[in-house]
Amino acid sequence: MNLKHLLIAAGVLLGAGQAHAEGFTDDWIGIRDGMFVANPGAPPRRARSVNKVVFEYGHFNTWEYGSNFIHGDVLLSDGNEPANNSGAGSTEFYGIYRGQLSPDKIFGINTKIGPFSAINFEFGLDLEAENTTFAPAKKLLVIGPNFHIDLPDYGFISIGVHASKEWNNNGIASCTGACQSTGIPTFSHGGAVSFDVTPEFEVVWLYHMSWTGLPLDFSGFMNVVLPKGRNGFGQRTATEVLAVPRLSLDLGKLMGKTPHKFDLYAQVEFWENKFGNDHTLRGNTGMEEVSPQIGIAYHF
Repeated sequence: MNLKHLLIAAGVLLGAGQAHAEGFTDDWIGIRDGMFVANPGAPPRRARSVNKVVFEYGHFNTWEYGSNFIHGDVLLSDGNEPANNSGAGSTEFYGIYRGQLSPDKIFGINTKIGPFSAINFEFGLDLEAENTTFAPAKKLLVIGPNFHIDLPDYGFISIGVHASKEWNNNGIASCTGACQSTGIPTFSHGGAVSFDVTPEFEVVWLYHMSWTGLPLDFSGFMNVVLPKGRNGFGQRTATEVLAVPRLSLDLGKLMGKTPHKFDLYAQVEFWENKFGNDHTLRGNTGMEEVSPQIGIAYHF
């Protein structure tokens, strides 16, 4: 299971969409390695020691009235997050779509107000599946405004304020009917999980560090999901916080070639109450994560 897994490059492009001319397109592929990734519910010795190799593809484009972003990750875990009925590592797919529509372009108005250079309408979908015993099958819808703040000569901050609705699967236990109020699940089989509609916030930033004399960028995102009801085990969910700051080096520009053809980066993934699981509850393991990661991306 994954939640907007490490989409800094994508988030940067999505947030910067307001600044791109109509018809701008970017496609990229990449690979990264994540160390000490947490595995919720795993035995203590495995709960925070998963290594994941991630292959990604991304696409971003602008059009007359807004922008589109598509991103897909294939995540390969080591044996500390095994596939169902196997000692080998699991395979996960996580896909995202985010679209923005500009009221300024559609209606000819001006949404610039105070610190915000533009306010767009944002909507999106997350899809995910993994071949573990838990067998997550996440489907997430988000919708709401996006507030864009320009940092002249340095970058931007983009803030999405959404209503979100998640459906998922728990291959171990189910929580239906009376469980929703009592918290007592049925452990005889797994089942679908429908979470409550809840507020969700996405913050993306980009800060150019050209003052260092190197083509460096400090970028990242933070995702906050408020409690969304009970999970498949009957536990009440907690506020989930995911933050991934990244420092990237433009290898193309550094070597006097095409800027941002190759980007090398290092980042750290901080995750509290992973997937909404309350880390303070007794027996809950792998709900907190600090995972350093390195990666490279190639833009076509």
